[in-house]
Amino acid sequence: MDTAWNSLNTYSAGARGAMNDLKEVLSDPWAAVNNFHQLHWRIHTMMMLIGTAGLAFLIMMFLANWTSVGQKTKEAVKEALPIAKPGSPPIPPPTDIVSLRIYPIKSCRGIELDKTRLRKTGLTLDRNWMFVAQDDTNSNGAPKFLTIRSDPSMTLIDTALVDDPETKQQNLEISIHGTDARVLIPAFPTQEWLSNNTTLKTVEIWEKETDGYVYNDSINAPFSSFFNKPVALVYKGPTHRMVAVNGSKELYGVETAHHFADVMSLQIASQSSIDDLNRRLEAKGADVPKDLTIERFRPNIIVRGRDDKPWEEDTWKRIRITTTLHDEEAMYRIDLDAVARCARCQVPNVDPDTAEKHAKEPWDELMKFRRVDEGGPAKWKPCFGMLCIPRSEGKVAVGATVEVLETTKNHLYNTRKFADFPTQNPGNAIECAISYHEYAALKRRTKDSNASHPAPMQQQ
Repeated sequence: MDTAWNSLNTYSAGARGAMNDLKEVLSDPWAAVNNFHQLHWRIHTMMMLIGTAGLAFLIMMFLANWTSVGQKTKEAVKEALPIAKPGSPPIPPPTDIVSLRIYPIKSCRGIELDKTRLRKTGLTLDRNWMFVAQDDTNSNGAPKFLTIRSDPSMTLIDTALVDDPETKQQNLEISIHGTDARVLIPAFPTQEWLSNNTTLKTVEIWEKETDGYVYNDSINAPFSSFFNKPVALVYKGPTHRMVAVNGSKELYGVETAHHFADVMSLQIASQSSIDDLNRRLEAKGADVPKDLTIERFRPNIIVRGRDDKPWEEDTWKRIRITTTLHDEEAMYRIDLDAVARCARCQVPNVDPDTAEKHAKEPWDELMKFRRVDEGGPAKWKPCFGMLCIPRSEGKVAVGATVEVLETTKNHLYNTRKFADFPTQNPGNAIECAISYHEYAALKRRTKDSNASHPAPMQQQ
């Protein structure tokens, strides 16, 4: 203690001496030079003062930077945690992906995969092609697209991915159910192949024009025979076709390109919801289709969901898919914005195995309890599944974990901006990085103490 006190006194005396020397230098510089040999110990003190000031500056800079980094870390944690604002629907527990489906040709049969890559434009190869009627054109001469809505027989056109052992390339095999007709085309055509086998033209889809590579007659012939009219297979051209409704720039905030899907690049549905619909149809008795498959609704990603909580996907706002691929020693984490419920037409009435369309179901049953969105045309239609936009890209696989990070009850089809959905209150967020299971344990511990107030983070 005495040593520290003596050091402080010495430091103070040196500082006072340094100040006196500075005054002496300013008042009589020549005298200060003559007495320099007497001032060496005070010079040492001045250097110590300067060094101390520099150290203090560095410490202040470090603390300021640490505060900034800490704030950024907190913001990142808030973004990562599953958080429900008081009054918003509760956050459900994690579920998993039970099926992945792509539909390479619009309105034709799909392919079920174990894993694939999710891009901003949707799952790889999904809706990259469509058929157009060459004798049905708009005023500009652009042929119009064919859809299952007007021709249910399109579900009899099958697709499959096959590897070519010679070229080591992947091909898309297109066949017609119940016939020997088969066509093989490259699944990932090069520009050279497209130049030799297609013609870049303008085509129409949903009363809007876009470009597409129209295949030649040798490829189109079996399909023209099947449809009993001249048709052409079309591969999406280089010009971007933008996502519509709630994914449009006006409502979502940024433009997102996709291929030939109707309005959105990705649809996610729940197995628990289709199971609930099947239970309702079973209760209606005879002359009602039973055991509907999820393929009738043509989603890309099917999650398991909870049997006692069907239709939870209605409240999704932001979700995260985490895929661990042990054979690659890799993990992919992709966040997606659920921007709208999927308003349905009567396509689910079509049996994809037979192309027969039921006159009433499941449309009538869905209309009884699934008119859950008051936005635009959705108020007159039932909803099934969620339309999503990926924030990033990566691989996804069956068995991947799906977490809901944010919920909302403010979905409004083709009406409300995504930015206007209520978000979590940052002041109520738990400001630390925790796993979902740690978060659930914390929720249980705090449940009793918060019984009289809504908790900022909710689990159901």
